[in-house]
Amino acid sequence: MKSILINYPVKYIIIAVQKPIIAIWFLLLMMFSSCLNEEICEDMSTVPVRIGFYFDDPNQDQPVMLAFDSLKVQGVGNDSIIYDYRYNVSRIELPLNSNVDSSAFLIYYPAPPEIAHLVVDTLRFFYNVKPTLISMDCGFVSFFELKEVRHSRMMIDSISIEETSIINNFEEHIKIFPFFDDGDL
Repeated sequence: MKSILINYPVKYIIIAVQKPIIAIWFLLLMMFSSCLNEEICEDMSTVPVRIGFYFDDPNQDQPVMLAFDSLKVQGVGNDSIIYDYRYNVSRIELPLNSNVDSSAFLIYYPAPPEIAHLVVDTLRFFYNVKPTLISMDCGFVSFFELKEVRHSRMMIDSISIEETSIINNFEEHIKIFPFFDDGDL
């Protein structure tokens, strides 16, 4: 075997060793790029409505963000719990159903057990679904055009729709303003 290697010039040996290495690098590059595309496609297939909780402080020019000690959010008409008593919640993201033109959610606020069933609000979103082709690899994603938001008034005083186009960005679409007494601040 040594005699065979000695008879070949060094440049042929280097080329013979480099070809498998190049092939291995090419295969690794293809595997990682395909995984990257799947992650991008997965992120783009879910476009939630983004909501923040605020209160109007008369001493401030802008609404002040509010954080709840414990918050539960559940879809209406299904058993999906989106937030299960998470702590320090100031923003939530809710998935809209692209098969219908409205989605509803229950928001459970922190309260003593004896009145917990009274401290629940319902949010109902009405929208147009806009299927949009992202790419041949990713396919379609559902974007939404928000038409209206209805809410109960157990804890929610008012709602402000900040952005009606629900597309794949990180903008906040809705601000919720809960009721507050002067003693709450």
